[in-house]
Amino acid sequence: MAKPSRCLGVFGLSVYTTEPYLNDIFCHFGTVEKSVVIYDAKTRLSRGFGFVYFKTQSEASMARANCNGLQIHGRRIRVDFSITDQPHPPTPGVYMGKRQERLETNDRNEIVA
Repeated sequence: MAKPSRCLGVFGLSVYTTEPYLNDIFCHFGTVEKSVVIYDAKTRLSRGFGFVYFKTQSEASMARANCNGLQIHGRRIRVDFSITDQPHPPTPGVYMGKRQERLETNDRNEIVA
């Protein structure tokens, strides 16, 4: 379990679950400052997770205890404290990791040094 915080990660969401819908569910446990569903940049479909930001850590703890395992739009969700306090910067949409060199092969598919 992540360290308690004001931000909850909500996982296993349906593509039909929207930010206002999350807000309607979680507002019963305290003041929701913001709810965010993460969408795929190309398809514009939900990636199946989101975040709910509460005013206090105690409100977030109560929501986590009551909403973990809840069924929304036919999907059982998992709710836990977020491991980060704020969103990550957006990615450029291309792989930015270390690229492996391509090995050259001869006509018999043997690696050429």
